[in-house]
Amino acid sequence: MGAADPLKKLRQSVVKVMTVSDPPDYEQPWQTLGASSATGSGSIVETLQGPCILTNAHVVEDATFIEVRRYGQDRKVVAEVMGYGEECDLALLSIDDPTFFKGAKPIPIGDLPSLGDPVKVLGFPIGGERLAVTEGVVSRLELTTYAQNERDLLTVQIDAAINSGNSGGPVLMDGKLAGVAFQALDEAENIGYVIPAPVVQHFLQDVENPPYAGFPDLGICAQNLESRAHRKFLGMPRSRRGVRVTHVHYQGSCWGVLQPGDVLLEIDGEAVASDGTVTFGTSSRIEYPYLATKHYVGDDIPVRIYREGKRITRRITLAPQKPLVPGRAPGGRPIWFVCGGLLFVPLTRAWLETWGDSWHRRAPDALVSLYDYGVRTSHSQEVVVLQKVLADQVNRGYHDLESVRILRVQGRRVRKLTDLVRIVDRSEDEFLVFQASDRDEIVLERKAAANRGNPILRRYGVPQDRSADLPRAPGAGRTKKA
Repeated sequence: MGAADPLKKLRQSVVKVMTVSDPPDYEQPWQTLGASSATGSGSIVETLQGPCILTNAHVVEDATFIEVRRYGQDRKVVAEVMGYGEECDLALLSIDDPTFFKGAKPIPIGDLPSLGDPVKVLGFPIGGERLAVTEGVVSRLELTTYAQNERDLLTVQIDAAINSGNSGGPVLMDGKLAGVAFQALDEAENIGYVIPAPVVQHFLQDVENPPYAGFPDLGICAQNLESRAHRKFLGMPRSRRGVRVTHVHYQGSCWGVLQPGDVLLEIDGEAVASDGTVTFGTSSRIEYPYLATKHYVGDDIPVRIYREGKRITRRITLAPQKPLVPGRAPGGRPIWFVCGGLLFVPLTRAWLETWGDSWHRRAPDALVSLYDYGVRTSHSQEVVVLQKVLADQVNRGYHDLESVRILRVQGRRVRKLTDLVRIVDRSEDEFLVFQASDRDEIVLERKAAANRGNPILRRYGVPQDRSADLPRAPGAGRTKKA
């Protein structure tokens, strides 16, 4: 092989990533599940700060300790996370030891591959300790849901298997980084998914220009207009195409600019077809949300709409995605509040996943539906849930309640968990009254709930009545485990 081997030098820039993680326990949100070890792969890339290691976000998720080892080396070096993009499943690691990179040339980042292009996947999959190289070809380019945060971004599908341990490894084409291996299709063999070079470039540029903002989102829901009758009903000219806006997400990119009923005709100069696609490359099409992800948060782009018989051009400032139900709490640690033994949390996919692999079928239908279809509004910025009741004499009659959405407390609307906490902290009423989405009421005597606070926390091993990031209203007493 020797000098004739085109991968010889590139192999020197492939690393094995070894982590110890301690993920949160979303059923008991004040504690963690305990330490566990895992491995992944990564590659050395050049950044403004010098050489760094590119890998998947899910490889280092909840990591308390990270070590890396270069291909062909026997020395492990401690690494730190310097950039983390949950929605694009990418992370950047720094090494406080410049000798680690000696003899390794950063892998240059290439362009988006085309259908049929041959690629090589390098990494350290399960089944052995040595570097593995597999070959495949690009079989599809499209928007795909990234499992890490269920965000739809551009993806390259290849016909080479990506196994556990391959995650974060480089996918090479013509000696350059065509992408990063990140997930596989469980229902099929030899189908792997790659985060393509343009997404990698976007992530790196965002990390190098802090604060990291992620990938923007249009912040709308829209209906395809493939029905000629529907277009005629809306008064659209026969030649006009587009999609009908059904919802505009609160504080999203289009908030205050578009409105339900508008027909979205163009985004950044690209015509939107009635099936919701736009041109992609020279001979293909892709779903219209892709156009926003090409830009950065804060970019200003034009949109053309059809409203009340007129074509109108407006400009929008691109904002990050703001779902009603996020994948995880900001920072990756659960947010929670205990009042009289009632445990309140914001709804997240991470909590829904405590129902197991079949959570989409086993978790409460109403909450799953909010995750799938819920839209953030000015009156509902997150879903507040009574997760369960820590049984005590003060909450008798409610011990069986769990997974109940809370809409109001003291007759006031709960837009997010901090509203509920603030209202409870400041209340001087005799009773605390929580109204559920089914109009049932949960009533506690306020002073009794406060008096029983510490005994409940001690009994269930809860360190304090709220997570550290929840504010406490001025003058409110502090309840913590004695």
